[in-house]
Amino acid sequence: MAARRGTRAFAAAAVLLAAAFVGTYWFFVRTYVGQIVDERAFVGASAQHDAVYRLAGVVLGNVPVVAVGGGILISLGIGLATRRFRHLLVALGVGVVAVIAAELAKHVFLERAETGATDLFDNSFPSGHATVAAAAAFAVFVVCPPRWRPLAAVIGGAFAVLTGVGLVIQQWHRPSDVVAAFMLVAVCGCLGGMALVWWRVPEAVPPARSLPGLWWLAGASALASGIAFVIIFITVENHGSHLQIAYAGGSAAILAVGSALATAGNSLFRRIS
Repeated sequence: MAARRGTRAFAAAAVLLAAAFVGTYWFFVRTYVGQIVDERAFVGASAQHDAVYRLAGVVLGNVPVVAVGGGILISLGIGLATRRFRHLLVALGVGVVAVIAAELAKHVFLERAETGATDLFDNSFPSGHATVAAAAAFAVFVVCPPRWRPLAAVIGGAFAVLTGVGLVIQQWHRPSDVVAAFMLVAVCGCLGGMALVWWRVPEAVPPARSLPGLWWLAGASALASGIAFVIIFITVENHGSHLQIAYAGGSAAILAVGSALATAGNSLFRRIS
């Protein structure tokens, strides 16, 4: 009975996240207003201080190496030391599936509509770099013993969020690309959680502690992002206006989604040993 309840929770979360992914794509990639909101955040990011821009470039240039190499090494180290072989398999599977799904979605299945909002028509949704960063964070999270998972969720979430904001600053991606990447990894992570439940992984005693502080951070960031969205929405025809507000709102959205998914993932996995 407990196993069925756990499976249902992961399945429900996966369905909700998949729907959010589709909704994000439809609004920000297929509609004029959504593209304007995203594009203003993208352009507003270009005004960041040169030192911040250069630092973001250095960090992002090493994300694949740090995320893949570091994530694999840390996951292997923890997994082998604690003999959590099923968790290692799930971590690897989630990462591979998420990265492949992101590349197929971006280059094969999804297209950017020509709405007149921008002259950049190449689809960049979802972000491959953000997918790799989030997948690496999940891998370390899932192989950690329950008592260490909250810390792994916080550190991994911070790594993914900083990577995502850096991608916007460097103008490699729009905010929606990053948010969608987080959602995609979360969907795959839910499938990985279902696999662990089906494999009868023992229940964690005691369960991992919750992270209420991250919910508050996610809520405050979502509110800030919502206010910025309203400002851009009501001035949608004033092209080039409120660029810094749009950038701040996009960054807040990345923080809100990253924080919410980190604490929600911690809650979903808190009873899995």
